[in-house]
Amino acid sequence: MGQTKDADPASDLRKAIESAGGVDAKLIENLEGFVKGHPDYRRPDIEKEIYKLAVRSHDNDRAISYAEKIVRDNPREVEAVTTLISMLRERRKGDDLKRALTLTDELAQRMETIFSAGKPGRVSQKVWNDQKEKTRASIALLKGEVLIDQGDDARAASELRRSYKMSPLAETAIEIAKLNQKKGAKDEAIEYYIRALAHSFDTSEKIDRTEVRTKLGQLWTEKNGSEAGLGDRLLKAIDQAAREREAHTAEIETANINAGLTDPLQFKLTKLGGGTVRLADYKGKVVVLNFWATWCGPCRVEMPLFEQAMAKYKGDPNVVFLAVNTDEDRIVVQPYVSEQKMKLQVVYADYIDDHWAVASIPTTLILDRTGAISFRQAGFNSQSDFVSMLSEKIDAAKKSE
Repeated sequence: MGQTKDADPASDLRKAIESAGGVDAKLIENLEGFVKGHPDYRRPDIEKEIYKLAVRSHDNDRAISYAEKIVRDNPREVEAVTTLISMLRERRKGDDLKRALTLTDELAQRMETIFSAGKPGRVSQKVWNDQKEKTRASIALLKGEVLIDQGDDARAASELRRSYKMSPLAETAIEIAKLNQKKGAKDEAIEYYIRALAHSFDTSEKIDRTEVRTKLGQLWTEKNGSEAGLGDRLLKAIDQAAREREAHTAEIETANINAGLTDPLQFKLTKLGGGTVRLADYKGKVVVLNFWATWCGPCRVEMPLFEQAMAKYKGDPNVVFLAVNTDEDRIVVQPYVSEQKMKLQVVYADYIDDHWAVASIPTTLILDRTGAISFRQAGFNSQSDFVSMLSEKIDAAKKSE
């Protein structure tokens, strides 16, 4: 597809796509021809699309070639790096494994650069630290697997143990078990096969349990003469993995003070300044709840209007307003409230947002006098008179019996 003097790149690109007729191989050919004719028109986007098409078509050589370009041009492109490593491990031509190993180190550096930019606003520091450790563990696991491909079992074992220490995964335990089985360390191989099975039952990890169970059974029988006692050992390991997972979750997540409750009126919500309120305390009154977060732009626009509505009912003891905060990182809430000079009573969601399936922020709910939801609005509609609309819904809820 040659470039003419008056060529229209957008028109030519559309023709290249349409003339392919939905056939991946033809579309790749057309897009590559387009890039030759228009080398300066959206080249990164088009090359990324060719890469995706090549991956989908199992054209590894072409996919690897384009992945290398993407990785070179975009330091934050992480998915392409991991896919490239996998494709190099699969192809194994020339220096592919050496390149794959180098890429694992580059991937680690890229992730540390991303981490250094700081945590996302809506994620708590504990959750962010946990995510970083899991990412580092995944990269160490990947590096260990590449080292196994290269036959460097000693370095592989070191990387795998480092990975497992940061985040104990079933896949990592399996690789450690295999290395120990390979060198004849039966006891350690048995231990890690057991851990692999235990982790797989306690997480969403998908492993070939049948294969792991078979290898474990063989090793156990070789050592003990039969499988007697293996079942009890496995059950203990599964229970232990569950306890460790629960303890870890408790460390990084805010405790659910409403665990086990199904009636939202029985939920307790923690107040910003300490203490709790219980929705049941407001039964017989209309309760207006606004779910918001410090990172939410529309919330910043809507909150003053919400406070205007509250001012209209200042003298009405039968209408209660609550600003329900959904931030994971509660440390940021008080400074925000002070900065914005918020007048509303602020409480934390304490999982009631999950109970009511609040999927977007802001969301406004009105509970009538019986405690039933009489109005729900997800998102902020800037085209409507929010104060008038909310007042109308509040007045309707006050009429409930």
